Amino acid sequence: MLLANYFTNRNTTLAPRFFLHSFVIKSVKLILSLAILTSCMESTIHYEYSDGSANRYIITKDSIQYIPVKPEQSSTGFYSGGEPTHQKITSEQFNTLQRLFEEAISKSEIHIEDRMKTSGLIVKIKPDETKSVILKPGVSEMATIEATLKHLLKR
Repeated sequence: MLLANYFTNRNTTLAPRFFLHSFVIKSVKLILSLAILTSCMESTIHYEYSDGSANRYIITKDSIQYIPVKPEQSSTGFYSGGEPTHQKITSEQFNTLQRLFEEAISKSEIHIEDRMKTSGLIVKIKPDETKSVILKPGVSEMATIEATLKHLLKR
């Protein structure tokens, strides 16, 4: 009845409370939606890394997948990167890898334009953006990334 009075009689004592309540509810819904969306977007960031032999690693917030080169894919026709594997990782381990990848991505002096044998490739994949960099062969960042990946895969 009070709401009906507002619209018919323009009862000004109810109007501020009604609209303030409505505004607060809408604001809370918007903030929660943004928080959920942001957390979902953040969790979908993942990385792909290819080592100097073109073996691939796919790193998500909770796992590492290793996809080795097969002899028929190698330039020599003989090289094998071994057996494929998949390993669960903790958020702490993911954060360590993310830090290593981000450090390498940020250092333009260790990047090259074109992929060549023994170079590393980092691909950062986000819902709205993909960025890739090629690491110069032999840089220490590449060695650290590969050692960490191998350690986490228990290889």
